[in-house]
Amino acid sequence: MEKKTKIQDKFTIDALFKRACEYRSSSEFIKFIGFISRFDHYSRYNTMLVYTQNRAVTFFGGEGYWQKKFSRSVKEDARPYIILAPGGPVMLVYDIFDTEGRVTPEELLEDGLGSKPHEVWGDFNASYLVEVIDITRQWGIVVKKRPLSYFNGGFVTTIHAGKLEINLKEELSPVEQFRVLIHELAHLLLGHTGHQELSNASTSKTIKLTTRRLSRNAEELEAETVSYLILKRLGLESRSAEYIAGYIENDELLLEINYEVIIKTADKIESLFIDKVDKDIIRPGAELIQKAKALKLKLLEKQAKQEIKILDELDKE
Repeated sequence: MEKKTKIQDKFTIDALFKRACEYRSSSEFIKFIGFISRFDHYSRYNTMLVYTQNRAVTFFGGEGYWQKKFSRSVKEDARPYIILAPGGPVMLVYDIFDTEGRVTPEELLEDGLGSKPHEVWGDFNASYLVEVIDITRQWGIVVKKRPLSYFNGGFVTTIHAGKLEINLKEELSPVEQFRVLIHELAHLLLGHTGHQELSNASTSKTIKLTTRRLSRNAEELEAETVSYLILKRLGLESRSAEYIAGYIENDELLLEINYEVIIKTADKIESLFIDKVDKDIIRPGAELIQKAKALKLKLLEKQAKQEIKILDELDKE
């Protein structure tokens, strides 16, 4: 049975990679690249300067840039960011979410990108996320929710940060945060972060972690594939193919990743973080169903007591 499951997982992974490669040659991907390239007009150093002022900035530009390229104006209360100006000392730029125009910033991005980058669909209960986060924290992993940029759904700290922390974008829905949480846990258990072990404070159990040296593209490909496998088993769908399409630059990258490690990591995350949660809770309205069951049980008990009382009275007669 275990061998059959691994074979099925490998076919699932192959299908995912095939979809990702097909997406790279699609009109949607060409549209996506064309849209992104319209913002590639500042140096990496200036991008870093803006990022240090606010990590949540998505796309930025000066007043003239927003007006000329997108017919958008900067809001009166917009927060300015300082960058180095060509031929001058400094200039002010503004994030897309501090501009206004015919459509909202979200609508502009969704139209330009062709989709929502973190979108997940399928039946999901927010309580499931709460339970998994609680289990994650038992393993000594700090989980925080914070404002992040449009594309950044979250991140896990490496061993160089001196702490083990997973940050989730607070604006995402519970099911989208769940997907990101699984993706970041995958980085950790795949050996991408450099951490040596995990310890569970509740059970005193310790598991050793390996350290693997891969390119960033290969790491993202592995982590998202683990996330895809787990969500697939839970009946959830995401934009994994579109996500990894941006990282598959050539076929050689597929030789760098390890199928067996990916499948074993998905199994490990399920056994440590997923299987501990009641599967019924993933369905919307699970709490209501449980309350209804409890109420029904109480009514049956009450009815049984009344029937016993009547029988007792009949016996006395």
